[in-house]
Amino acid sequence: MRMMNAFVLAAAIAVALSAAGSYAQNATQHEHAAPAAAQASAMDHQAMMATMQAEQKKLDELIAQMNAARGEDKIDKIAAVVTELAAREKRMNSMMMMMHGGAQQMPHDANH
Repeated sequence: MRMMNAFVLAAAIAVALSAAGSYAQNATQHEHAAPAAAQASAMDHQAMMATMQAEQKKLDELIAQMNAARGEDKIDKIAAVVTELAAREKRMNSMMMMMHGGAQQMPHDANH
């Protein structure tokens, strides 16, 4: 869970730094003219935040179901939470790769 929170924080920081960089580069433009790139970046950020909120809501619901479950049903609910966490991790990794251009890859550890 901590690693996932670190990824979310890293993504949010990267988006904020990207937006700040765009703002600094465009500071010489007319103050009322909003550059298309800055508008697109803001829209991307809003979409990312909405997606993250929806994903968190889904996870919260699954966790509530898991906590309420008893007996063998609990195993199914635990599996649903683990599956959602794994899917979320994959999405976050894909987003990080897109943000960094996919050029940097993690070194492969032969022991895993």
